[in-house]
Amino acid sequence: MQIIFDEQAAEQLRAHQTILELETFDIGGVQRTAYCVIPAEKIPLQDLTMLENLRELHAAYVKALAAGDQKLCADIAEHLMGRFSGEMDSFYAETLARFPNTAEILTSNQ
Repeated sequence: MQIIFDEQAAEQLRAHQTILELETFDIGGVQRTAYCVIPAEKIPLQDLTMLENLRELHAAYVKALAAGDQKLCADIAEHLMGRFSGEMDSFYAETLARFPNTAEILTSNQ
C-alpha cells in the first residue's frame, strides 16, 4: 500500500490512479489526511466496472470510522474486504480492531 499525506499530490494523481482517503491525523497541531494510492494494475477487471461504487463505499467507511460507527464500519468492510486486490484489507482490519467487540459484530453479520 502506497500512502501519501499531500492533498495536492492526491488531487493530481486522481487523474490516473485510484486514490482513497484513509484518515485525518493531527501532526504537530496541523490536520493531515492520509491517502492510499492504488496502482491501476492492482485493480482486478471485475472491480473496474464498479470502481466508482467501490470508491463511494470506501468513502462511506471512512465517514463511519470518523463518526465511530462500529456497526456500519463492520457492515461496509464486509463488502470491501478483498476488493482493490486486497490492498486495503489491512486498513479495514486495523481500523476495525480499534473498536471493542469487533469479532462479535463481524460474526453476527455472517
